[in-house]
Amino acid sequence: MHGISFEKFQRWSALCLLNFSLVAILGMILRFKIAFSLPAINYNFLLEAHSHFAFCGWISTVIFTALTYILFQSGYPVTKVYTFQFRLAQTSSFGMLLSFSFEGYGTLSIFFSVLFILFSWWFALQYWVDASKSQLPFAVKRWVKAGLFFFVLSSAGIFALAYFKSHRVDSPFFYFNALYLFLHFQYNGWFSFGVLALFFYTVQNLKTPIDENKERLFFGLMVTACIPAYCLSLLWMNPPVWIITIAALSSILQLGAQVIFLLLFSKTWTQWALLCFQVKLLWGLSLVAFMIKLILQVLCIFPVFGRLAFGFRPVVIAYLHLVMLGFISFYLIGFLIKEKLLSTAKRVWKSGLLTFIIGVIFMEVLLLVQALLAINDGSWSFSPILLSIAATIIFGGVFLMLIAQLKLKIFIADQMPISD
Repeated sequence: MHGISFEKFQRWSALCLLNFSLVAILGMILRFKIAFSLPAINYNFLLEAHSHFAFCGWISTVIFTALTYILFQSGYPVTKVYTFQFRLAQTSSFGMLLSFSFEGYGTLSIFFSVLFILFSWWFALQYWVDASKSQLPFAVKRWVKAGLFFFVLSSAGIFALAYFKSHRVDSPFFYFNALYLFLHFQYNGWFSFGVLALFFYTVQNLKTPIDENKERLFFGLMVTACIPAYCLSLLWMNPPVWIITIAALSSILQLGAQVIFLLLFSKTWTQWALLCFQVKLLWGLSLVAFMIKLILQVLCIFPVFGRLAFGFRPVVIAYLHLVMLGFISFYLIGFLIKEKLLSTAKRVWKSGLLTFIIGVIFMEVLLLVQALLAINDGSWSFSPILLSIAATIIFGGVFLMLIAQLKLKIFIADQMPISD
């Protein structure tokens, strides 16, 4: 089969940005629903569509694109099997977007969810084999394979949720633990390890000297902590001592990993300083969000913080957006910029990127204030309107970045599943 061209990756990147704009639209509508009622809109249906499309249509698809791209850059003959996989990911993601919006959990939405799981398994197997044969640096292969393993493992949470909904299981413990199973191995597994694989690819690509012993130790701590760290998600239900002990040990491992990562990063600062301003800004913010993420996970082992983390919805929402937007999205957009997979020369792009960053920071500050008020039994009557404004700013920023891609005519080849 013929290989994939650089222009194909540009088209995929632009389509990922289109998906991100749809995620932002849904987020904006949800915020307006909270602020202004909008009785014609089913909030729970739209929330499911927003979260599933954010995970599948945006984050997973852009990581797929970036990982396939580095395989291509390593000189490995990337065949059109990845084009079929991209189309499958798009088809299942848009299927979930529409079905969840109109019916919530139902026959169609479960069908497209399973279809995406089949994509994840197919991609994980294909990429594992191809990466093993490629000239990608060994450190990158390590992180990629761990991420793919957790990508597949997270599907257990989807199957558990589908069982819960289809059999109408009357147990909040079952529901939330299944949900946290999926979220944990997506956020802390697939997303995090995928981003770190791209980070170490960039390190190698910049010919940056790195302490291989520290990198291996960092990987060992992260991968060892990932599965037992699921116990952190069980602290909300007052679990037995052995679960608390495992959660505490995994947090200590993650804290050690954070220290090792900072030592690794500090040795590469000179080379990172040579990157363009946009990439440095996005990756700097991503690093801050990553550090906050690990610190918050460590704090969860203390009962008082654990109850706060899982007992107050605003706290959960603030954390999820911190990771999804601050850590993951900032890094991935920075990676696409660095590799010239997105058009960034136009003024509209620069305005959009700045607007997007401001919107994310504004949103996180508002969510933090809302969370602190909720913890202290307080409320803020203006928060729904302000959060709606923040969501509108985020959408405006992403939309402007999308507009900057349109003049390149890079959407044409992959819009229709039947064409190439």
